[in-house]
Amino acid sequence: MIKKDIFNKEVKAQFKAAAKDRMYRFVMADGMIKGAVVHTTRMVNEMRANHGLGALETLVLGQAYIAAALMCSSLKGKDRVSLNIRCSGPVKGLDVESNTFGEVRGSLKNREIQVEDPKQIKYLSTLFGAGFLTLTKYLEDAKTPYSGQIALEHGSIAEDLATYFLRSEQIPTGFKLSVFFNDKEEVEGAGGIFLQAMPGVSPEQVIDAENRIQQIHSLGQAFARGESPEKLIEKEFVSLSPRFLDSSRVEFFCRCNRKRMEDYLKNLSAHDRDEIMEKGPFPLEARCHHCNSVYQFSKDDMASF
Repeated sequence: MIKKDIFNKEVKAQFKAAAKDRMYRFVMADGMIKGAVVHTTRMVNEMRANHGLGALETLVLGQAYIAAALMCSSLKGKDRVSLNIRCSGPVKGLDVESNTFGEVRGSLKNREIQVEDPKQIKYLSTLFGAGFLTLTKYLEDAKTPYSGQIALEHGSIAEDLATYFLRSEQIPTGFKLSVFFNDKEEVEGAGGIFLQAMPGVSPEQVIDAENRIQQIHSLGQAFARGESPEKLIEKEFVSLSPRFLDSSRVEFFCRCNRKRMEDYLKNLSAHDRDEIMEKGPFPLEARCHHCNSVYQFSKDDMASF
């Protein structure tokens, strides 16, 4: 992966931001509700820089990245999960995936969401329109991936994911996804919360948890102010006595590299290779759609494959 430097080679700032971007797993309501909270400000900013996104595109794809990061909280081994949305609205669709190591990557189908006036948009639901959300789990000990799909009902990644888990897996689930921008349309804070009820939980505890997650106005703004994920959960869910279990990294990261791109080019048909050698253009650019990294190959490189 070729990651753009958003820290202007300031190593101290880079490590400070990396230390903050983490996922914290917890349980509450006497272990009957499990959850995770993620701080993802660095991840969303690096995603934005690599994909070259505007504020609106960053908001949409950023929420999907946060959701994917939260969903990897229950993965193990070499498991991974992918979120796919296809829709009729200006967003058109997106693909995001995460793995058990907290690595998140993905892209928008439409990198420039066409709307007349982005500042007049009151609800993101108007950008999605009709469509489908598909969630696929690639589990290490399963012979085939498990995939489920629902029609978009809310035009909100958080709400449609909650609907997916309730209908496809019969698990009451809640999401809070937040990207906070300052007046210059810079991302100052980003993060999310994931709650999932366990079998046997009381309806009162579920209602309490749902009310409290909805009352959190802007998680991203809280992180921009410097509030820690642990303190926020302890404060907002005090009645349910949250208890933290562990934490792990989350990062915008893709395992593409130059060697993999070389292998792709080597496997082109003889006709395609001859056409490239004849017509170019050079340097030839091979782009990873997951992270927008670009690998360049000269005519001599192609001839040597």
